[in-house]
Amino acid sequence: MKNKKWIVILSIVLVVLLAGGSIFGYSQWQSAKKEERLKDAAKAWVSAIEKQSFDKIPSLVTSDSLKAAGYTKETVVEKYDAIYGGIGVSNMKIDYEISEDHTLSYTATFDTVLGTISSIPYKTKLVEDGDTYKIDWTAELIFPGMLSDDKIRYTVDEAQRGSIIDRNGKPLAFNTTTYQAGVVPQNLGEGQARTSKIANIAKQLGISAEFIEEQLSQSWVQPDYFVPLKTLAYGTEATVIDGVSYQEVQTRAYPLADAAAQLTGYVGEVTAEDIEKDPTLQSGDIIGRSGLELTFNDELRGENGGEIYIETANGEKRATIQQVEKKDGQDIQVTVDAQVQQVAFDSLENAAGSTVVMEPKSGNLLALVSKPSFDPNLFVVGITQEQYDVYNNDENKPFISRFSTRYAPGSTFKPITASIGLEAGVTTVDKTREISGLQWQKDDSWGNYKISRVTETDVVNLETALVKSDNIYFAQEVLEMGEDTFREGLNKLTFGENYDLPLTMEPAQISNEKSFGSEILLADTAYGQGQLLMSPIQMAANYSVFANDGVLTYPKLLVDAESKTKEVFAKETVDTIKPMLMKVVTSSEGTANSLKGVGNLAAKTGTAELKGSQGERGVENSLIFAFDANDSSYLTVSIVENHREVEKTATELIKPVIQFLEQVQ
Repeated sequence: MKNKKWIVILSIVLVVLLAGGSIFGYSQWQSAKKEERLKDAAKAWVSAIEKQSFDKIPSLVTSDSLKAAGYTKETVVEKYDAIYGGIGVSNMKIDYEISEDHTLSYTATFDTVLGTISSIPYKTKLVEDGDTYKIDWTAELIFPGMLSDDKIRYTVDEAQRGSIIDRNGKPLAFNTTTYQAGVVPQNLGEGQARTSKIANIAKQLGISAEFIEEQLSQSWVQPDYFVPLKTLAYGTEATVIDGVSYQEVQTRAYPLADAAAQLTGYVGEVTAEDIEKDPTLQSGDIIGRSGLELTFNDELRGENGGEIYIETANGEKRATIQQVEKKDGQDIQVTVDAQVQQVAFDSLENAAGSTVVMEPKSGNLLALVSKPSFDPNLFVVGITQEQYDVYNNDENKPFISRFSTRYAPGSTFKPITASIGLEAGVTTVDKTREISGLQWQKDDSWGNYKISRVTETDVVNLETALVKSDNIYFAQEVLEMGEDTFREGLNKLTFGENYDLPLTMEPAQISNEKSFGSEILLADTAYGQGQLLMSPIQMAANYSVFANDGVLTYPKLLVDAESKTKEVFAKETVDTIKPMLMKVVTSSEGTANSLKGVGNLAAKTGTAELKGSQGERGVENSLIFAFDANDSSYLTVSIVENHREVEKTATELIKPVIQFLEQVQ
């Protein structure tokens, strides 16, 4: 009996223990599930705010809290959309934690139209709602301190865009005012009188009557409101037109207009695509679209200032959320001389081509001209389709930056070949070659291919070859020195190098492949053709060796950039070549003799022929490189595309530039 009694007692104890364990386990399980639901609710809320998925908010907050705040499921979404969209909230990052009393605390860091706001603190309760948890919502979860009927306002203190100025401080791009033409609806009259007046306005402003009607039909328009129609380009006068009124507006101006368009570029109003890429941009913002305006957009644009604040229902400021001082854009000063740029542009007349002027000692680029061109002032105010079509349909492609476009340098390259030959010991001053006729080929292995020259001279030395620009002489010289020696000399220059310039430009190239692969291509390269490609800027840089005793000066465009040089040829080599380049000008047989008397010049002319096959007459580009032989104060390279069409060579067209440079040095 006694044993049975103990068995019963033990059984009872065991049952109690098992029951207690089950209750404890269930409690633990319930607690874990509760913790999981709390975390899920917090995570869902944070995700919705970070990703701005505001349509999810109604399902994440309690209905009672929305109602207490005076919002519906629809209006709370609209509120978030309006506020976050209005101030340009992006890149939201949230750190959060949940306390034991179910309080969700988090800090938010994000960008706005005024920049980054860091670590704004938020706090709310997670409330049990059925089998889940939801947010106890108040307007303070939009911004701390905000009440339900408050609004978010912001003001922008726009930064002034910096100017682009030349070496002397003259503006190449600056801010100014222009006129905006518009109409006041009540001044247009009615019926046929209105129709006639609108037709005349459309004709005078170069817009359509349909466009004017569209502007007048906008929802905000009132009879006595000014309705903008067209902003006049910088320099355009506001003429009297019946029914048209004018108001002054800010604009960007390019005083050299088409003379420096490819260099300065232009600005334009941001598009929806721009804003999508950079949410800190707002409709109406101005950014660089091309040229230096684009390259230095961040520096020129500066940073807008302003204030984002909470405004009460009575229109009073409750609290400042963010306040930023504006930072005006920097001025960008370039080495270009506005006067030289204009003279160089004008001197090309109606030719398609480019002129580059450089100081060979410093590398300062004084002029970067590309022609034909376009007026960047038209793009700032909104170019018409008709105006754009004129540019776009021009077969000479005015939007191309020809100063950074690669060409075959033609015979302007011969002094380089001569210098390599002299240093290799293959070319000497006294050495002569007997050449008969105007055409030559090495042997029958060349097939039908022959090298041509312009002037027939039986006995040719280095000086004669440079003065008369003899292709055959240089072809024979380079074949004697061989590809390895020639390439070794060329590689001392800047082929394959990228320059430290704020311009887009492919490196100069010797040939398409690492070796010529044929004697014909080697020979053609000697006189600047074959597959040799150099931009006018690259020509100026490499030819600077002849103005600098064999030292190459890299080009620079920013005033505060450091000059960079490298030794290429010995001074003795250049001392040999330079007098011969001077005779290219002074000799009656010299190809640049038309420049005699303009200044004490050294020069080399060139013609690069582009043709499909041997025997046919192709398009010829005319080139010249010239420099001041006295003290190397300037060096210029100019190219005229298809010069036979304009009936003038680069040598003829460069004359006013050299005359101007001689006057101002």
